[in-house]
Amino acid sequence: MTEKYKIELLPDAETCYRYLQAGFSIIILTFLAGLLVFAVPELIPIYEVIVMPALFVGLGLLLYSVGTHLHIMHLNMLEMREEDDGHS
Repeated sequence: MTEKYKIELLPDAETCYRYLQAGFSIIILTFLAGLLVFAVPELIPIYEVIVMPALFVGLGLLLYSVGTHLHIMHLNMLEMREEDDGHS
């Protein structure tokens, strides 16, 4: 069962961690841009246009990385169970 899905998965959990870092970085940069808007009020219209899509992409990357990581862990657990059943 696990052989069928291995090809469709990301190669390892390190890739999931990179997606997690990218999503978190986008959210932090959006927050820092919000602090910049307090200093320069002329940027408010630009920030209002950018904030929702940026947060949406950042949270999407976070959810994707967490979901993929859980999926890889689940397949790893199934693979370990198959190995244990083969040794019995």
